[in-house]
Amino acid sequence: MKILANGRAFVDGHLQRFDIGFDDKIRAIAQNISGEIIDCSDKIILPGAIDVHVHFRDFNQSYKEDWQSGSRAAVSGGVATVLDMPNNDPPAITVDILNEKRRRADASLVNGKLYGGLCAENVSHISKIAQVVDAFKLYLGETTGHMIVSDRTLQKEIVHHVAETGKVLTVHAQRGAIAPEEITQHEAEDLQYAIELAAPYKTKLHLAHVTTQLGIETILTAKRKGIDVSFETCPQYLFFTAEDRAQRGAYLKVNPPVATRADRDFLWQALRENQIDMMATDHAPHTIEEKNLGIEKAPSGLPGVEFVLPLLLDAVNAKKISLAQLVDICCKRPAQRFRLSKGEIKVGLDADLVVIDMKLRKTIEQEDVASKCGWSPYEGMRLQGWPVMTFVQGKIAFENGGRPSGA
Repeated sequence: MKILANGRAFVDGHLQRFDIGFDDKIRAIAQNISGEIIDCSDKIILPGAIDVHVHFRDFNQSYKEDWQSGSRAAVSGGVATVLDMPNNDPPAITVDILNEKRRRADASLVNGKLYGGLCAENVSHISKIAQVVDAFKLYLGETTGHMIVSDRTLQKEIVHHVAETGKVLTVHAQRGAIAPEEITQHEAEDLQYAIELAAPYKTKLHLAHVTTQLGIETILTAKRKGIDVSFETCPQYLFFTAEDRAQRGAYLKVNPPVATRADRDFLWQALRENQIDMMATDHAPHTIEEKNLGIEKAPSGLPGVEFVLPLLLDAVNAKKISLAQLVDICCKRPAQRFRLSKGEIKVGLDADLVVIDMKLRKTIEQEDVASKCGWSPYEGMRLQGWPVMTFVQGKIAFENGGRPSGA
């Protein structure tokens, strides 16, 4: 049994002087445990982060990212579990394609969980697909992959069938607006439509990449009415605004677009008030060559899975949020919503653990980006608080700021 010793572990809602004993599961939380000691002096130990929204591409788009490169990026940033979206090329809408994705995910460095895509062609097979996926994804707004479902009768049929499986249904609700003022204006009504679509069937609804104050307020109103809905926001909406996009063009082109400064400030306030359910990255890598096509022709999407924890750890150091809030939105709540045996340091749960040096300062440099796309919108940011070791089901996947194990 391995022992993370001499550090402070985040247990039962706060940091405590406990050693953590584990193999593939967490076996002991105590002091002076016997075993193979890994010294964590001056470090803190957190549950491995869970990113419920990534695009690891692969198949015909493996030049942008694949499961090996995406998982290296994830574990280097302390992310131990990802849920991968279905808008691949070809799309993940059949049992055969999903089984092949599962094989590739299982061979990667992370816990790879899968969404099943929903469309007219597979609506009669939803119950069968449910047996091989961890959640479902419905696109009501245009995005990469052209998987939008526009027919309202078909939308209702799909939502009803997913509800019967008991799986979470994640919805991309926002229309394909480009101008930031359009997302600020329209997001709330787009989210409201998705809520009204799912509520009659008591579907476990999760809303992706919520960006604006009005959008969050719409969801909070639905929660107060007892509707089963959760939502995520993403780091790009906390750290960038429309003003940044005006300067950086396609390198900040993302769907939905980054919004106003007022929306960004509200997101930080909502985080501090524990109103945001979880943080996801919408890690959507495109190559530098594609982004250099310019704002009109370049595809939407930003890489982000490897820097979400450092960005938020830096915010903890700056006292913008608490460590407990970080663990809630990156670990505990995602695990609870998607029914994963992870997200907390607790005996019996999976040994997904990340060792953090809260004093370590590093600048994000392009040459250090692990994602195959080879760039990051966060380049040049100097952050304090970095993962130095990541364990996935008890196996070390990343160590000491070097290349991940198995790279």
